[in-house]
Amino acid sequence: MRIASWLDTLPAGRDAAVADDIDCFRAKARPFLSDELAEHHVARLSSHLGRLAAPLRRAVIGYTLYTRQIDRIQAAATKDFCRDGCDRPPVGCCNARHCDVFTPSDYLLYRPTGLSLELAGALARLQRAEDDSARQAGARHVQRYCPYLTETGCTLQLAKSPRCVHYLCQTLQTDLGQRYGAAGAAFAEAMAETAGRAVACCEDFTNPAVLAAAREMLSAEAARP
Repeated sequence: MRIASWLDTLPAGRDAAVADDIDCFRAKARPFLSDELAEHHVARLSSHLGRLAAPLRRAVIGYTLYTRQIDRIQAAATKDFCRDGCDRPPVGCCNARHCDVFTPSDYLLYRPTGLSLELAGALARLQRAEDDSARQAGARHVQRYCPYLTETGCTLQLAKSPRCVHYLCQTLQTDLGQRYGAAGAAFAEAMAETAGRAVACCEDFTNPAVLAAAREMLSAEAARP
């Protein structure tokens, strides 16, 4: 299901904060989303999550706006490679628990902030909602590996963990460098750094350098004769 269509299926909660949330995100950079798509995204999630406190609600909205842009970048630059060139279909790089934001050791080693823990919990609930939608549409899940892996790929689009959404295997990183040159290598490096970083606060979930590198990579490709 397309992301916009899935957002429209989410049960409405409280609409009191929708206008304020739209204003909050209107000025934020989102190079891979149109104003129309972003406003619809914010409005639907703001209503669905209307009972959450503003800091958590906006953390969820901000993160999913980011992952939606990563999904668009991957559609343009990596998904074809993973579909046609991976030697482990449909598993690919999936790991049994990479969908989880935090591992048990993370709580002891990095002491995540309260808001980052709440964000992880909210994303887990959205993961289940995305997966339920895919199941209702007939998705057939693989019985091993990640609980969201199906015979045709992942059921998650917006609520992937930071580790999942940024991970690129070494083969794909090399391919990006070969296809896009230095700009592709810079994008792969930014993705790899973010996938491997410790998550202790909400700022660690995303990396603006990833979007900047992707913009440079895809702009250079579009400018080729």
